[in-house]
Amino acid sequence: MNQWRTFIAAIGLAFATVLAGCSSMGSMGSMGSSAFEMLGGMSGVSKLAGGWVDSAMKDPRLSALTAGKSGNTAASTAKVADQLCSMLGGGCKAPLTDSQLSTAAGKLSPDQSKALSETFNSALSSVTSNPAVRDTVTKTLGSKLGGFGGLL
Repeated sequence: MNQWRTFIAAIGLAFATVLAGCSSMGSMGSMGSSAFEMLGGMSGVSKLAGGWVDSAMKDPRLSALTAGKSGNTAASTAKVADQLCSMLGGGCKAPLTDSQLSTAAGKLSPDQSKALSETFNSALSSVTSNPAVRDTVTKTLGSKLGGFGGLL
């Protein structure tokens, strides 16, 4: 009878160990999520891109970048979505290189840079209310954010 109890206890301990291992792996997986995954994958990134492009097209401070493009926001949105996807860890092919983003960002006036940042933050807030996700996405994009003006 004691052997049976020992056997049952060992099984219970093994089961508890497996459950604890699975639980900690789940926690590690969410902590190691890319910014792309935190936004909800391509669906969230596409929503962010669409909101950002729409907002940027309406902002008078960005009229020099968006002149003549108001009727074709789909092409700009697709390019912005691919760039975001690539930079946030989604595995998409980016339309612009880091060098091209830096060059485009360098051509913006301070007012245009501010407008791009404000329209981005507004679009990001509409996609997620989680401040940790917004912070992660913003930090991941970093100083390259202004370069997106080249995609509008």
